Amino acid sequence: MAQTEPAAADVAPLIMEAEEYALEGNYDAALPLYERAIAGLSAQPHRQNQLRYRYGIILNALGGQRPDLYPLARGQFEAVLAYIESSPGLPFEHSAARVRSAIAHTYHQHSALQTNPNKRAAMLRNAYQLYISAMDELRREEDWQNLAITSFNIGQVCEWQGNLEEAIQWLEQAVALDKRHGFPDLEEDLAYLTALRDLVNPERPVGNTAI
Repeated sequence: MAQTEPAAADVAPLIMEAEEYALEGNYDAALPLYERAIAGLSAQPHRQNQLRYRYGIILNALGGQRPDLYPLARGQFEAVLAYIESSPGLPFEHSAARVRSAIAHTYHQHSALQTNPNKRAAMLRNAYQLYISAMDELRREEDWQNLAITSFNIGQVCEWQGNLEEAIQWLEQAVALDKRHGFPDLEEDLAYLTALRDLVNPERPVGNTAI
C-alpha cells in the first residue's frame, strides 16, 4: 500500500520537535525534522512555503556558526519566491520583495565569512542587486520597516565594497525612515551613518593643539 502524505496534524509534532531541538542547540537533529515536515506538506503548497520561509530564516540565523547552511537557506527562499511568482496576486504572508531581500541577506552574511576575495566580491554583487530589486516594490507596498532595513543593508554592502559615498546615501535613507516611523533601529543606524561620515570627512583639529 502506498504511503500517503501526512495530514496537517501529523506535521505539527514534527515542527514542535524540530523547534525544541533548535532551542537546545541540537541543529543536527532539528534540521532533518524541518525537512520532513516540509516534504510532508507537498499537497498543501501554501503551508509548505510558509514553513520553507520560516526554515530559511532559521538556517540563515545559524549560518554564522555553520556557513554551509547559507546555500540551503537561499534554496528555501528561492523556492518560496518561485511559488509567489507562479501565481501573481496569490495571497501570501511575505511579498516577493521581502523574499528577494531575504535571499540577498544570505549572500550578504555569507560574504563576511568568505576568505576568497573573488567569491566575496561576487556574493556582495549578488546581495546588492537583489536588495536593489526589492526596493521599489517595498516602497509601493509601503512596507516602511523592511524598506528601512533593506536601505541599511545596502549601505553596509556598499561599505564592504569600498563605496563609502553610496553607503552614506543609503544609510541616510534608513535613518530618515527610522525617524519618520519611530523604528527602534534609529540609534544603531545613526551611529553607523555618523561613523561613515567621519571616515569620509574626518574633522580637522582646531588650532595648533597637538593630539
